Amino acid sequence: MLLAIDIGNTVAAAVLFRGRAVVARARVATPRGWSARALSALLAPGRSGAASAAIVSSVVPRLDRGLAVALRRQCGLEAAFLDAGTRTGLPLLIDRPGELGADRIADCVGALDLFPPPLVVIDSGTAVTFDLVDRRGRYRGGCILPGIGISIQALAEHAARLQPVAFAVPRRPVGRNTADSIRAGVFHGQVGALQHLIALYRRELGRGVRVGATGGMLARAGRGGPAPLRGRVLGIDAYAPDLIFHGLRRIHERLKETGA
Repeated sequence: MLLAIDIGNTVAAAVLFRGRAVVARARVATPRGWSARALSALLAPGRSGAASAAIVSSVVPRLDRGLAVALRRQCGLEAAFLDAGTRTGLPLLIDRPGELGADRIADCVGALDLFPPPLVVIDSGTAVTFDLVDRRGRYRGGCILPGIGISIQALAEHAARLQPVAFAVPRRPVGRNTADSIRAGVFHGQVGALQHLIALYRRELGRGVRVGATGGMLARAGRGGPAPLRGRVLGIDAYAPDLIFHGLRRIHERLKETGA
């Protein structure tokens, strides 16, 4: 069985695969440093499920060494850490491949495992990323924009009279108080940005484009409200919550096949 781990800026998560099926999950808030408790919770699927291999996508480099040591000690696993130099089978046709986050590579490989290209792949987390894969299965670049949480935080930090608010999908686009005005602005601003970028990238890639999405903010906003951040409102064809993990699984399979 394969233990696949994603260390994001906000959340660290792990899943255990038996073949293509997810059989166990763990999720913790990304810590500043690994405590015994956080590591124990994250690595629970690997210890209880007799994982035989581990692969990691991380965008928080300071946590990588501690995780690698813990996987070795607690699970008996030498983890493969994904980066731009890993032989994923995804050609990176960009100026500086080494700058591309492991999460974005895994998202694209996961999308290719589920859908034929060309593809637009959206991941909504702390930041919202767009990644483009052309019809030949090559990575062509994308864009990064602030997520909803960052936008709310930035307003509070840089505007003296604005305070942080808890995000909720607004019922109306017009706020009647400051908190609702912030929610309406960041939410509908995000909707407009996503709609515009999806339209641009559909034209960029040509006919037959599929738009796949993943990430916690899309899932949370999509459960309710008048304008959910997925489906017909945006032109998203499929929402895949485990996209990054399926990408990690497919990369691990390829590394085994090629002996890399």
